[in-house]
Amino acid sequence: MRETDELDDYLAQERAQAFEWTGQRNGDCQLFPIGWAERIGWPLAGASWRGRYSSEEEARALVDRRGGLVSAGCELFGPPRIGSAAQRGDVGLLAAEGWHLGMICTGSMWVIRAGDRGIRFCRREPDIIWDLRFRA
Repeated sequence: MRETDELDDYLAQERAQAFEWTGQRNGDCQLFPIGWAERIGWPLAGASWRGRYSSEEEARALVDRRGGLVSAGCELFGPPRIGSAAQRGDVGLLAAEGWHLGMICTGSMWVIRAGDRGIRFCRREPDIIWDLRFRA
């Protein structure tokens, strides 16, 4: 399987899933990019997130305890991408209304977990990007 097929498969699977604050599957804006990372070679990416919250308030509290999503992302994925354009499969965070939305780069667009509608493609660039490089 080509590496780009893995992202297509992941997005097709997630497209059918509704948004949910369960802290289990990839149903919210935090776990959506973490689920992608797990799929391509970061098997423990969600270990400290999954099952640790069951509501937006609990998710925000967990994020606050970790110093915010940018800090948590750096702890998980290392330093962000600086000085080069995002690549297909990279993940990022977009600041929105006092929160950060997790995003995945398709190469030409970005994908977010969009409320109760599954996923949504957008052209808006995230504020911070991590180079995950396909490991699959």
